[in-house]
Amino acid sequence: MIPVYASNGAFITRYNGRDYHLIARYAPLLHADGIEFLMYTCWDGQVKELRRFLTGLPLKYPVMHLDKGIGEALSEKGMDGRKEALRLLSRDLDTACEIGADRLVMHLWNGPFSDAHFDDALALLGEMLEMAEKREKLLTVENVTCARNLCLDHLLALAEKYPQVRFTYDTKMAHLHGENELLAREKYAPLLDGGRICHLHVNDSVFPTPGMDRLPIMHIGEGSVDFGAFFALLKKRGYLGTATVESTSVRPDGSVDLDRLNLSLEEVRRGLNG
Repeated sequence: MIPVYASNGAFITRYNGRDYHLIARYAPLLHADGIEFLMYTCWDGQVKELRRFLTGLPLKYPVMHLDKGIGEALSEKGMDGRKEALRLLSRDLDTACEIGADRLVMHLWNGPFSDAHFDDALALLGEMLEMAEKREKLLTVENVTCARNLCLDHLLALAEKYPQVRFTYDTKMAHLHGENELLAREKYAPLLDGGRICHLHVNDSVFPTPGMDRLPIMHIGEGSVDFGAFFALLKKRGYLGTATVESTSVRPDGSVDLDRLNLSLEEVRRGLNG
């Protein structure tokens, strides 16, 4: 059985003040096999308190989504952002060790500058992989949407340079440029073969329209991702990794739609294991 986790980002957002204490309230009510802990940048000054809080809960955190600021530092400044990126990575590796997360999700590029300095990020990834390996953590690079090239092509370049690299694949990110469909092409077979893609973010979305300030993270079935084809591809390739639901479940008033989130968890579980 492929385990299906829930991200705290699905029920902690700007609408409820990104209050990490809400993990204690909502996580135990989820039909998930564990929590993918997402580290928000705004929690940087509260790390010690945050770690004590997380380890004091009767929860499992098999996956940790590292601070997206790692990718933003490299995207904006290239190698000039190396110091900040490695600081955040080191800090989050410490957190992962404390909460027991063995699998890590990292944005190697992120934000408005996107893949502007991809070559610098490519060069730095080796050091980052070594840092994680020394802590006995599996560091995966997520397919964050790119502005200059197809993300799938960047992943192939990473795999060519670092045969040991593994990936997290996000259906929402890929949907923007039709990469869910492209993944089935023989050119990209190396990404799924041999377990190179070992973790999934299974989220629906729609193509952005004028005035939309961000790509929506929707529940499966609410957007236009072809999950029938996606799940069929995974089964054909023998996918045996893990998965997380990040679909936004916070209403504008800050309340959480637990029923919808639990329904998504069950739908994704059936899609992957049915």
